[in-house]
Amino acid sequence: MSGPTDVGWVEPAKPIRGLDHLGVQAPCIALYAQLLPGITNVTDRARYYSFHPWLIRSFEQRYRDHSIDEFRRVLRRAECLFALIAIRHARVAGDDDDGRHGAGMVGRFSLLRIPEQEKAIDLDDYAGLEGPNRYFKNRLGGLGQYYFGPLRDLRVLDYTSEKEGALPGYDKVRGGALADAFGAGVPEDDFFRLLEKSKIRWSDLDGLVEFCPCSLRKRKVERTLLLDLFLVRSEAYQSAESTNRRASLALALDLVGRCTRLEGYNLENVFRASTYSRALPDGTPWEVHPSLLRVQRGWAIYEQNELLSLALQALFAAILGAIERDQSGRLESSAAAGDICVGLLPSSARFRKRRVADVVSELRSTLPAMSAWKDDAHEIQRGWKILEAGTEDTAFAVLVEEGVQVLLTLLARGLDENPYAEFDFEPDHFDAREVHLLSFKQAWQSTWADMTIEQWVRWLAVHWGIQRHLSVALRKMRGERRDTFRIRPLEQELRVVEVPPPAATVPRLGKAFQILRDLDLTDLDADEWPILTSSGRKELEACLAS
Repeated sequence: MSGPTDVGWVEPAKPIRGLDHLGVQAPCIALYAQLLPGITNVTDRARYYSFHPWLIRSFEQRYRDHSIDEFRRVLRRAECLFALIAIRHARVAGDDDDGRHGAGMVGRFSLLRIPEQEKAIDLDDYAGLEGPNRYFKNRLGGLGQYYFGPLRDLRVLDYTSEKEGALPGYDKVRGGALADAFGAGVPEDDFFRLLEKSKIRWSDLDGLVEFCPCSLRKRKVERTLLLDLFLVRSEAYQSAESTNRRASLALALDLVGRCTRLEGYNLENVFRASTYSRALPDGTPWEVHPSLLRVQRGWAIYEQNELLSLALQALFAAILGAIERDQSGRLESSAAAGDICVGLLPSSARFRKRRVADVVSELRSTLPAMSAWKDDAHEIQRGWKILEAGTEDTAFAVLVEEGVQVLLTLLARGLDENPYAEFDFEPDHFDAREVHLLSFKQAWQSTWADMTIEQWVRWLAVHWGIQRHLSVALRKMRGERRDTFRIRPLEQELRVVEVPPPAATVPRLGKAFQILRDLDLTDLDADEWPILTSSGRKELEACLAS
């Protein structure tokens, strides 16, 4: 007889939705990370870059218990108090300009639920590690979730040791100077006295108005150090990464100084369209100082890669939506996706049967000028239409038409030999099996040119659609134990799980614009459109002269 057999259960992978179901956003993310280092999509306000080193040093100096538990308690109460001060100051000042006061403050949305009439606020209800009102799930609050990584990269913060569970510490040069500057402009004793009270009143916060982010404009030394940090105004802050950040921020200031409010657009959309096309909203060339040309090209390559990503996501969403609508969510094989996608093409038989190379050649003479990015037929507008289309039944044909037109337009505009060459990537970063501008160009030259439009769309639907998704989802399942399948392989069929709408990447620009405003380099005009301040003009000139 054989011995006893152990039976165990394998825990299923955790289903998550995810965003990049085709693995096409990685080059975009890698590019904007190099173009705006030190600023992320969650570093909302400039003053946290000085508040956190000040808080860490104050904890070291004011508290005898330096345990991680005590640090968490003080940090979480301090972050709540910091946000409450900004909320209160906006109300007392009668100012509805969130960008000046509380926008982006850590825990703000939870703390806004406290009624204005509340007579006694118990910080433990919001700063505690548990409970329905806690301001943050991460045990180290916004510092741990948002700011520590960027501040460590900027050599402002670091751990006090390499041991697991070590306390966050501050760099004695950069962090120490920022801590000094922050502390010199605020009533420190009053802050910590209030932090340790069991209950506080809204009116108690009125004496701490200097902590509000709006006060940074008046704190000369603190603001000067933050300008040095972000704009690399001295040799001590210079590095390959910081040069890109300074140039990107200067490029943003340059654009703000050149354009006025554009109905229906925000500054981020204008920045993305103008860097891609090298043209301002009125169609005139955006000619920048030679020191900004490299990052302007970098943002153009980012946007080109973004359009490639959106177009392929559009085809994938349309295919899955049509399978769900017309075939009860079931697909015999990945090859069958090609017929489905072709069926959603515009009905012109002539267009479908033409060679891709011929269509691309003809398109070169009929496209809107690159500078005419407000034209509905421009690829920038088509990319936005993809994002606005949704995934309802009526959207599928729109997604396919816009996706195909974006891809054809990218080919017609022309592709650089190596668009990523100016940036710091390892030689093997762009694997030929992945989807990026290099593999896009290679597939065009080696495979697509002699195909008909129908054959090409079938190829895209199968190879860079269904099969690509299955490969990415299997890789995430194996490497991360995360189930991201939007169409799941089953026995003898594939079955749609969910139709993912096309998603754009978020390239940190909104946070960069807010930081520029925090530093008093921009403000808002009567139409709430960003304009340069006198300080902004001065710093832009300094960036261009250095």
